[in-house]
Amino acid sequence: MKPLELIESIRCGREIKSSEGQLYVLVRTALLARIDAKIPPRLRSRMDAEDVLQAAFLRAMQALPTFQPRDDDSFPAWVYSIAKNLIADQGKRRSVAAMRFAQTEDQAGVRESQIATGRQRPESVIQRREWIDCVLGQLKEKEADVIRLRWLQGYSFEEIAESWK
Repeated sequence: MKPLELIESIRCGREIKSSEGQLYVLVRTALLARIDAKIPPRLRSRMDAEDVLQAAFLRAMQALPTFQPRDDDSFPAWVYSIAKNLIADQGKRRSVAAMRFAQTEDQAGVRESQIATGRQRPESVIQRREWIDCVLGQLKEKEADVIRLRWLQGYSFEEIAESWK
């Protein structure tokens, strides 16, 4: 059967389980590879295309009464757009690069305006230094000193050890 016929069967209450199963198989065949290709590499360890497809299909089925199809490709396209939104939401929620910014001066952490840019303008060097100081401030004093001496002042580990005896 075609997607529109299966949707009509579900809406009319005829053979609902069978029609839903057939509709899922049609959608899975059409979309699984496309959904898998949409998952960014950094999310692959946390997301599976089949799981995304199932979640998108379930959401589509819950909203089926409001769905207005144009043709047989409408339903798979709708499920695909839901799947893309689920992937985007997951990427925002579990972003590997997520950083919480301090909202006020008295809060600990980096403020958004302190993030260093790729260009090395004098103000960006100062911003980077402030950011490094903020991060180092969260470490034990001796650990922060080792990092400062090694990476900011260029000391070798031997020189650091010698200076601390």
